[in-house]
Amino acid sequence: MCEYDSRLVKLIADDTPKALFGLLIVSSIFLWTYWEYIPFEYLLVWTLFQVLFLFLRFFNSKMLLKYIENETKLRFHTIFLVVIIVYSAIVWSSATLLGAYFAPSPYEFISLAMIMGIITAAVLSLTPLVNIFIIYFFIMILIQFGVMLYFGTNAHISIALFLLIFMPVIILLSKSVYKNLLVTVEVQDKLETHVNELREISITDSLTKVFNRHYFFQAAQDLLSIAKREKTPVSFLMIDIDYFKNINDTYGHQVGDHVLIKLSEEIKNVTRESDIFARIGGEEFALFLHNTSIEGAKNIAEKIRITVEDIDFSEKYIPSGLTVSIGVATTDGVDICLEELYHAADQKLYVAKELGRNRVQ
Repeated sequence: MCEYDSRLVKLIADDTPKALFGLLIVSSIFLWTYWEYIPFEYLLVWTLFQVLFLFLRFFNSKMLLKYIENETKLRFHTIFLVVIIVYSAIVWSSATLLGAYFAPSPYEFISLAMIMGIITAAVLSLTPLVNIFIIYFFIMILIQFGVMLYFGTNAHISIALFLLIFMPVIILLSKSVYKNLLVTVEVQDKLETHVNELREISITDSLTKVFNRHYFFQAAQDLLSIAKREKTPVSFLMIDIDYFKNINDTYGHQVGDHVLIKLSEEIKNVTRESDIFARIGGEEFALFLHNTSIEGAKNIAEKIRITVEDIDFSEKYIPSGLTVSIGVATTDGVDICLEELYHAADQKLYVAKELGRNRVQ
């Protein structure tokens, strides 16, 4: 009975203000219609019970939204919703009995019309939890059915027969609404998943699974703009694998791909979450360091150089000693654009290679 989907529960919580406004109007109509017939003390007690329901339903909707991501508390407040919905059905059933007992015929038909209106509105506001709605529906409608049989005139018997037809129709309608809501939510989830997957593909290098060139320069530009505004330094590392062509020529491109993947994993493990690491082409990688001076950047670059030198490729029968050359550039208080920073790091990388490779420059 209390099985639920948090997304459907959210639909109920979101629709609660509209449902409560509708109930407030119908309650006012009931009081106005039966004011002359039902004793004041009965109407007062009924009104207090109805006000209590409106408060509990409003409070419950707030709790459902608050704990929508907390499975344990969400389940508790969903069960509480079941309780107050049953409570509401009893309150409205008592209104039917009060009207039937104190008001002359045909006021029971007015009561029936209000109840059927409430039930029809509830199809939209409660069917995201269809089992709760069905409980609510049967409590409400069976009392009406009993009242029609009690009076027993031809008109009342006709209405009772109509209710027998109305019951399966409204249940089928509620289940149809529920299925449509569920399908809509599932389609939306799949769409969001596909969008996230497409975004991941669009910003990720397909081989190494680190960021690609396009995303790197886009994100680096954003960080550089922030750094300029906050007057903090940023650094740019250009990383190139030494003699990578020899690996491809000697062991084949499949082994070369393994080297790129392994090296990417190891470098990523020694970078900070706030940094942007990407493969920008072939055996070239770039690392953008947020809030990092030239000294800090060179320390990180040296750590990367040593990490790469220590990678064990023995499972691929590659001799140890893979190395990288790294060029480091920083803003260092100078107002330069990303392209200039990139060019400066690339020039430093060229110098590192000219000086013998496997070094930071």
